[in-house]
Amino acid sequence: MSSGSLTAPVHRAAARRPSTPGSGFRRDIQGLRAFAVVVVILEHVFGWPAGGFVGVDVFFVVSGFLITGLLLDEHDRRGRISFADFYRRRVRRILPLAMLVLVSTYLASSLLFFGERVRATAWDALWAGLFAANWRFASTGTDYWQIDGPVSPLRHYWSLSVEEQFYLVWPVLLVAVLGLAARRGRYGSGSRWAVGVVLAAVVVGSIAFALWEVGHRPTVAYFSTFSRAWELGVGALLAVAAPLLARIPAPARPAYQWLGLTGLVVSVLVITAQSPFPVPGAFLAVISTALVIAGGVGGQRHMFPLTNRAVGYVGDISYSLYLWHFPLLVLIGAALPTGGHVVALLTLVGTAVFSVLSYHLVENPVRRSSWLERRPPGKPRQPSGVARIRRTAVLVTLAAVTVTVGTVAVRTSSSPQVGPEVTVVASQRELSQQIGAALDAADWPVLTPPPGELDTLGFTRGDGQGCRPSVPEGNDCTVTPRPRRLAVVVGDSIGSAWLPLVRRVLEPDGWEVRDLTYAGCPFLASDTVSPTASITETCPGHRRAVRTVVENSRPDLVILSNAYRQRFADTGGNPSLAEWEQAARTAKERWLGAAGRVVALQPPPLGPDPKTCITRLSAPRDCISALSEEYRTYAEADQRVWGGKGSWYIPTTDWFCLSGRCPIFIGGVIVRRDGNHVTPDYARRLAPLFDDALIPILGPPSTD
Repeated sequence: MSSGSLTAPVHRAAARRPSTPGSGFRRDIQGLRAFAVVVVILEHVFGWPAGGFVGVDVFFVVSGFLITGLLLDEHDRRGRISFADFYRRRVRRILPLAMLVLVSTYLASSLLFFGERVRATAWDALWAGLFAANWRFASTGTDYWQIDGPVSPLRHYWSLSVEEQFYLVWPVLLVAVLGLAARRGRYGSGSRWAVGVVLAAVVVGSIAFALWEVGHRPTVAYFSTFSRAWELGVGALLAVAAPLLARIPAPARPAYQWLGLTGLVVSVLVITAQSPFPVPGAFLAVISTALVIAGGVGGQRHMFPLTNRAVGYVGDISYSLYLWHFPLLVLIGAALPTGGHVVALLTLVGTAVFSVLSYHLVENPVRRSSWLERRPPGKPRQPSGVARIRRTAVLVTLAAVTVTVGTVAVRTSSSPQVGPEVTVVASQRELSQQIGAALDAADWPVLTPPPGELDTLGFTRGDGQGCRPSVPEGNDCTVTPRPRRLAVVVGDSIGSAWLPLVRRVLEPDGWEVRDLTYAGCPFLASDTVSPTASITETCPGHRRAVRTVVENSRPDLVILSNAYRQRFADTGGNPSLAEWEQAARTAKERWLGAAGRVVALQPPPLGPDPKTCITRLSAPRDCISALSEEYRTYAEADQRVWGGKGSWYIPTTDWFCLSGRCPIFIGGVIVRRDGNHVTPDYARRLAPLFDDALIPILGPPSTD
């Protein structure tokens, strides 16, 4: 999964007080932090290195080592661990900058986007502010209709949530273990052994759970605190074992660290979004990070790639770099949808500028202030820089908002508005003229449905839910009694999206239209893999249920439509065109023989998601797409299968495109709700064209 992220770094002073006396300031750890944030940013901005998202795993280990070392040091010095002091430090370190970025991102989103996307960003900000963003994104990541939706500008907060949830429990558990060990007369190394045993159990248990979760709920596993705890636990184990690690012979230390650094470089190059994560995908990065840390315990070693001053400064500001880069990438990309390299350049420059400013004006001053510190009784409150810090933070935020507002004001007049009731198109000639006008449009017309409501568009009547009992919450697909004229629609969510069109044409003529579609489950004679694991599991049973309905009810008409881009289970990825064509042909010949007539409806061409490309700063040209060669090739294969003997094929490319170019709206109606599903309004608008295409197949409509 490419949506990697980075946890909040531990404050620089933490690296100055490791659990092993005399080891000094760990420049190598600052270098690890720099490595982690740089590879994450590169992967997000340029898509390379493919495994750059393992930077989060590096930081989990580093954080577990430093935080646990601080807690153990405090226990060794004071004989106890203060929860109040620990959480005060965490709040002072994490909260101010996190809140500044959250507020700034929401304000910018509300000025750039419309309706539902602004509301979604507000919810993302709320969950992130409560350090529970990982569970929100795990939930949306398992929702079929949100998987391919717009990327949240706050999605990177998931890892910060994982870390803070871990530290809500770990200090309490550590104190409990140390207290129990003390009551049993175990001090010093004995108590460390007790902590180590508990930590080992946590690590092993988390790995075991992650193995199960990756196999059953891979999306949830990626975001899950329970599946990620072992990475922080490995870092904590290094802190517990610091006295032993300090005994590593000096000549061997460089070998540990260089081997670890090599492993990190290899991990970002060989790990991909398809690797099972976090287990076993993160093993190499975690072990490599542990080797670098272990090699530096008990003695200072200089590794130029990790310990030079430039890298050290990047490590210092890594928290700011991480928090700012992703919102800037998403927001700038939305404002300049065709920006390409310009978006990347602006993102990198903006990230550097905002990070340096926020580090020196907000992050560092707050961390060094006495904010939240307890004041001894009778001691007057000393003036501090907190007021100045707050004023600076407000000024920075206001400056960012002012720039955004000024930019938006320039384009407000061209922002799309809500359109009137949709009317049908009379002919293909009229539609082509409207497509041409949309391609030439310089400003947004009034649009239907409103751009801000695209996220709320859902299928009606439970469409696309699959068939019981294979799909527990699906529809009852049995047909009893058999209507006089029965039409069934089969396929995946593309078929579901065509249902408003099919109903508008057939139902007034006395047909009963039954929905046998299942979103994410194409009607192909091959096991397919859906982005949602539950759909992958229930899809074969749904197909069998559809075949049973067709065989028993013998429908007069079957209308089929599938997405072209699929993943086959037996090939482990995208099938070849020949494999896809054979799966479609087998479905036609073996599964639909009992149907009276079979009609395949071509899926819409792929294009940009209107929720991303229609913004207050964009123009209609920013949302124009071109027919891809892949789409053309699949369309030819589609026609070979269904345009032959025993079935009919209805091409739809001309309903969306003119001369290979496809606008996002036609006649004031938004064409797609996302990248490939037609909106209900536009589907119904095409009714006369679909009716004309059916006349040679079914004959003229009845007049009775």
